[in-house]
Amino acid sequence: MNQGLPSKQLVNVVCGCRQARHVEVGCKLWSLDGTRTVKTTVTEVAAVKAREVVDVVTDRASFTVAAEQELCTPAGRVSAREAMGNGRSEELSSPRATPP
Repeated sequence: MNQGLPSKQLVNVVCGCRQARHVEVGCKLWSLDGTRTVKTTVTEVAAVKAREVVDVVTDRASFTVAAEQELCTPAGRVSAREAMGNGRSEELSSPRATPP
């Protein structure tokens, strides 16, 4: 993954929440697996500059990611930007992305 969350974005860690910039290898996070939330462990952290973000909205949660962030969807892996349009939104029941 070469894109992610904005540094000030609040992230749901298992023991509460913290800004994305304070997440480090070994942290336990809540992640989406389809429409369920599951515990995951951070294995790698990288910082990149993103010029565009989108809000991802599912039937249970919403969050902001870089436009190039890959999302696992029923239609396969797509960028958040791609999930916003280009005729693919009908295939993506969860998650789906909407413009900010």
